[in-house]
Amino acid sequence: MNDTPHHRQAADWDPPMPSEAELLAALARSDADIAAGRVVPASVVHEELRAALERIEAQRRPRHKTVERR
Repeated sequence: MNDTPHHRQAADWDPPMPSEAELLAALARSDADIAAGRVVPASVVHEELRAALERIEAQRRPRHKTVERR
């Protein structure tokens, strides 16, 4: 492990684990959302993720100027 000052771990590197009560409450909210029909199909989520990835990759690609050859 490198313990030099410029290699410190972020403060949220090891966030606290939710309590059992918090986890059960989150599951209950999730079950209520499903029962109420407040869900999004996985295909919609996947498409949004794919589109976001394409935007990120496009921003990272080097932008070369096209030189017209004669």
